Amino acid sequence: MTPHFFGVILAVAALCMFSANVLVVKQGSKHISLDLGFLLSVGVNLLFCTLLLAGQLALFEHGLSWSWRAAFFFMLGGAFSTYLGRWFFFEAVVRMGSARASLFQVSSPVFAALIAWIALGEALAPILWGAMVFTISGLALIGYVPGMFSSSQQGAQKSNATALNTARNFFTKITGSTFMLGMGGSVAYAISAVVRGAAIRDWNEPLIGALLGAATGLLLHLFFSSEIRTVPARLREADRRGIHLFIVCGALTILAQICAIWSLRHIEVALSSLITLSTPLIVIPGGYFLFAKKEILSSRTWIGGAMVLAGVATLTLWR
Repeated sequence: MTPHFFGVILAVAALCMFSANVLVVKQGSKHISLDLGFLLSVGVNLLFCTLLLAGQLALFEHGLSWSWRAAFFFMLGGAFSTYLGRWFFFEAVVRMGSARASLFQVSSPVFAALIAWIALGEALAPILWGAMVFTISGLALIGYVPGMFSSSQQGAQKSNATALNTARNFFTKITGSTFMLGMGGSVAYAISAVVRGAAIRDWNEPLIGALLGAATGLLLHLFFSSEIRTVPARLREADRRGIHLFIVCGALTILAQICAIWSLRHIEVALSSLITLSTPLIVIPGGYFLFAKKEILSSRTWIGGAMVLAGVATLTLWR
């Protein structure tokens, strides 16, 4: 098996788990609040990854090396994906539905390619710049609804509050637009892919990288949340089904992140991002069978989704 093919297999495995996670989040948010589910899933990320690392150390005798530079990049990747990216995405799933949120997320390779070009020197041909414009146009078509740029939406769930007033005002404005929620998650995941790609190529420790990212995401959530002290009581009172679903969510996301990080060792950042974030390929048919009466896609969504997929495919597969 060639390294390239192995990298593609890892990315496909990450895609399957990320897609399953989308559907689990949608169901879990019906039973417990999104901010509590977010904290629970990130905590499971950290615990599950710690157990996997302990298993690796027990099964393999070779010691672990250390790289401060790569460790910093892994932590930065965790801040952008485990905290910011997942926060944006969880909110988007609840606001827009799993299918439309995933169509936003699949645009992330566009931004990953752009950032990789700037940071890693991966040049883009003119046709690929055109693919970016085409993809963003499809993204806007998916997300546009009348009044989407208003400062607030009735009935929207409160985002996890922050202790800092300036940060609270910023997040309030962002969550007032479903378009900004989708775009924010897309860019955050793109930045994460690039910095993790730089880290794994210097330091081949995907489990440690995922653990550092999970720990960073959890610490950020603990720092910015003003309701941490109420978490034990809320967990005791929470619906058991919702807790179980977000525990599954945590296991799925950390396994997906490990596979995605490992794939970056063997394939290009843009290609890995394309595969791992093409969740609509699984979520749309899965959502149809599971939520057929609740998530009905308009023709505008289908057209915009086709534009996004075509643009991203051109951007990442053109040689």
